[in-house]
Amino acid sequence: MKLAIFDFDGTIFESACYWEKIIDDYLRKRNITPPENILSIVKPLGISGAAKLFKERFSLNEEQSEIVTDWRTKMGRNYHEVIPLKAYAYEYISKLQKEGTKICLATAMERDFVMPAMERTGISKLFDSIVTIADVNANKNSPRIFQYCAEQFQAEPFECTVFEDSPQAAIICKEAGFHVVGVYDGVCKNDCDLMKPVCDQFICSFYELI
Repeated sequence: MKLAIFDFDGTIFESACYWEKIIDDYLRKRNITPPENILSIVKPLGISGAAKLFKERFSLNEEQSEIVTDWRTKMGRNYHEVIPLKAYAYEYISKLQKEGTKICLATAMERDFVMPAMERTGISKLFDSIVTIADVNANKNSPRIFQYCAEQFQAEPFECTVFEDSPQAAIICKEAGFHVVGVYDGVCKNDCDLMKPVCDQFICSFYELI
């Protein structure tokens, strides 16, 4: 493995349950029943993309910018102070670094949220590059962010392993020629059946890789 590419939310950080609650509460307060696969819809799009989708899908009265501000305000403290790393994520990524593997983050989340969480937990020092969908002007329904990570280190897709908890991202990466390790996220349990046939490997914990 020349390059390891990690997703952020739900893959190395236990943030999915926080997002699920905020968006679920937001919709229910407007008498809207949230879709069962709400996080699978939201995660590849980022905050702005998800706000745009929900405004259109549910005919929300608020402007997209107002929805974004509401979600950002509620999640900001969580990223700065609360959201933990997944068990053994630090240990496994540290192991890869010691073995000489380059480490990259590819996330749909905004850098303003990503960096405080990574610095607070000390994991930022293990990463050689941090890339967001804003950097490549494409969400994670496209392989562009993963290809960009590979290009940074002059690596071919087959030399890279992508760690993802999103079935859609896993499918896209496989189609683009990447090796894919699926990571279990307890909030999105229904995604497991979709992930396992697609991924080269599926793990319930990073402990399995240490």
